[in-house]
Amino acid sequence: MTARTRLVLLFTLVLLLVVLPTLARWYTEYLWFVELGYPRVFWVPALSRALLFAFTASVVFALLYPNLRLALASLPAPSVVEIRLDGARVQRRPRVQRWLFVGTLAVAALAGAASTDRWVAFQQFLHAVPAGERDPVFGLDVSFYLFRLPFLRFLEEVVWGWGVVAFLGALVLYALAGGARAWRLWSRPRVHLSVMAGLLLLVRAAGFRLDAYELLTSQRGLVFGITYADAHARLPALNILAVLALGCAGLLFANAWLRTLRLAVGIVVFAAAAWVVGVGLLPTVVQQLVVAPAELSRETPYLRMHIESTLRAYGLHRVKNVPFEPTERLDAGALERHRNTLENVRLWDYRPLLETYRQLQSLRAYYVFSDVDIDRYRIAGRQQQLMLAARELDLDRLPPQARTWVNRHLVYTHGYGVVASPVHRVSEEGLPELWLKDIPPRAEVPELRVDRPEIYFGELTRDYAIVGTRIQEFDYPRGDENVTTRYRGEAGVPLGGWLRRLAFALRFGEPRILLSTDLTPASRILFHRAIPDRVRRLAPFLRYDRDPYVVVSEGRLFWIVDAYTVSDRYPYAQPAGSFNYIRNAVKAVVDAYHGTVRFYVSDPTDPVVGVYQRMFPGLFRPLAELPPPLAAHLRYPVDLFAVQAEVYATYHMRDPRVFYNREDVWAVAQEVFADRPQPVEPYYVTLRLPEAAAPEEEFVLILPMTPQRRDNMVAWLAARNDLPFLGELQVFQFPKDRVIFGPMQVESRINQDPLISQQLTLWNQQGSRVIRGNLIVLPVGRSLLYVEPIFLQAERSQLPELRRVVVAHGPRVAMAPTLDEALRQVVRASPSAAPSRPAGRPELLEEALRRYRRAQALLRQGDLAGFQRELDALGRLLEQLAAPSPRP
Repeated sequence: MTARTRLVLLFTLVLLLVVLPTLARWYTEYLWFVELGYPRVFWVPALSRALLFAFTASVVFALLYPNLRLALASLPAPSVVEIRLDGARVQRRPRVQRWLFVGTLAVAALAGAASTDRWVAFQQFLHAVPAGERDPVFGLDVSFYLFRLPFLRFLEEVVWGWGVVAFLGALVLYALAGGARAWRLWSRPRVHLSVMAGLLLLVRAAGFRLDAYELLTSQRGLVFGITYADAHARLPALNILAVLALGCAGLLFANAWLRTLRLAVGIVVFAAAAWVVGVGLLPTVVQQLVVAPAELSRETPYLRMHIESTLRAYGLHRVKNVPFEPTERLDAGALERHRNTLENVRLWDYRPLLETYRQLQSLRAYYVFSDVDIDRYRIAGRQQQLMLAARELDLDRLPPQARTWVNRHLVYTHGYGVVASPVHRVSEEGLPELWLKDIPPRAEVPELRVDRPEIYFGELTRDYAIVGTRIQEFDYPRGDENVTTRYRGEAGVPLGGWLRRLAFALRFGEPRILLSTDLTPASRILFHRAIPDRVRRLAPFLRYDRDPYVVVSEGRLFWIVDAYTVSDRYPYAQPAGSFNYIRNAVKAVVDAYHGTVRFYVSDPTDPVVGVYQRMFPGLFRPLAELPPPLAAHLRYPVDLFAVQAEVYATYHMRDPRVFYNREDVWAVAQEVFADRPQPVEPYYVTLRLPEAAAPEEEFVLILPMTPQRRDNMVAWLAARNDLPFLGELQVFQFPKDRVIFGPMQVESRINQDPLISQQLTLWNQQGSRVIRGNLIVLPVGRSLLYVEPIFLQAERSQLPELRRVVVAHGPRVAMAPTLDEALRQVVRASPSAAPSRPAGRPELLEEALRRYRRAQALLRQGDLAGFQRELDALGRLLEQLAAPSPRP
């Protein structure tokens, strides 16, 4: 095989294995962005990467090649002597400059490729908007640190780093050319290296100034940001070094016309010594001799700035503090007044409920439920919390013989339907009461009807699907037969034409996309169907919540994903992992059938999302454009709330002295789940917040807090979810002169109750496993209720059953088959409880008759939920009528 043949073969292999698949991926990605209606979102990152590549490669090449070539010219021209067979001697000179050009070009290309991941910083630099806040030290707008400083630092690092490489390379070449003695006398090396060193010092002068700004976004002492030692030693030293570097650069430029190196060497030694003393030694001396003996008094101003900036960075500066003293004792009247709150107590823990859904509603082996979401719906005019799970298709659960390409991509294309149950309803068998179930979906209440149950886009739809083919799609099973369908939605990239089919065949490594006769000119391919992947590919610069949740709205299914804008450059703010600034600024909504993706700005005051809006016009929409039926299902995300709670546990101490001594650090309360202690997860409840302006109960995310290393409760955090209060944060603080039981203390009381402990022990010994669900701390008016569900699961069964509910209130603990019964036991046992029977029996009889008539009317209307509610109320009235009259 000749050299030319080998070269042609190598070129062909590279073309087939690298170039064509890469071009196919780019082309198909572009088609996907066009199909979703966001071509600009494809071009902005692509062009930004190309510009960064070209710019960085040009800078690196301009720094390396001219300087190394100039130094290379001082070397004697190398030659190679070749002796031929006839005795002739031929002297050849290798083309060193050509190899230098090629090598430098390759290095520049690699450096340019490495810089392309800075495209977001580049675009933020170009489209920066004011943040409306100024840092407390330099007085600059915070947007400088968020959007300008990162890219300026990148530029300085590129020029300085590769400039140093070029300087050292030239220095080595000059040393090889004539030795140290001869090099001193050469005018060209002296001029060249002096000018290079002077230019490098100019760059370093700018770098010292950037170092000063970065003191606000780094930690070297007590807090994140500038401390006393930084302000009085390191910052002045950096300013002096910047001026000194400018002066040294001027002297080096002058050195180009002098015939000595002493001045240049002296300058370098002096600058290095100044850097070591000013940046390294002096701040340490100040810290040990000045700060350490009186650290609190010295650092107080900086602690105050650090606390305030951290609260602002996490959106905690707007937290409303509300004193909360649980002085009220619940009685029957209080239970009735807060009936809507009590009917929304989440008895079903999502982990046992997920197993129950899988056992009861999977219906076929290839259907799975991956997650259970909690949301609220307006049912018969009242807000009701529901647990929901999407029934998705897992292709790996198909029988092995059925996992053909046609089945995986043309036939089994979508999941089907949603299961929903109220958070507090339990059947006689200890199972959830399903209000939305089965295939086709059957809704027990009209608000949950589903007219379009197909899930073409979900959490588990990872494979591509091709629709509009000659093969009917599987829709859902019906007895021994399967119902088929054809996709009528708007999603998918058309596959008409051989070029597109070839591109997708190369992208997915599947020649059948090109060769299959089942595909038609009307066929379309659906890919990037998994919800997390779909939104992340559209907006990779956002950070996404771990829990997309499904919503039933006007007969259709949607996914809502909370998205965050983050940064690690907010001045003076303490980092929480990889960021020190976060906002839930965007809500992403994905249609489960049509695949459309819409991003809505939920926090227009966030400067980061303001920059993204300028970068991508048309990608983000105002929240007011979100349809009201979907806006009613927006909620405050658990992930963000957990981060804020972690930060607020320390930074609620706004007094620098208290903060310094860590006198009042909080922690997330602990609970017992399945016999293991764990931190309480934030949970959603329906309640009327104390001192809230809302006239009725609202959907609230809460989390109980305890003092660090103690179990009594000190406060509970709340985030409001209903518009127009979405995102408002409140902290309800308990009085410090009395003990309020925390979840772990209530868990201990449950364990110490002889009747409850005996019953749980007995169940655990009878072939069953007791699962203690989440302990819910529920503020009810000015009192606290603690509710814990008890699940039983047989050793050979995967079906947990909710068998008991434990309620604690005040000094009383009760366990009963239902929440209502446990509440009645606690209220009757309470010594301060009012009589459960109203004073007037005629009024009770009149109310009972009214409830009965209302229940009959709701039953005729088909409102089973309302009928059950009125029937429950009627039962409570009859129990009060049956209670014995108090003796005179």
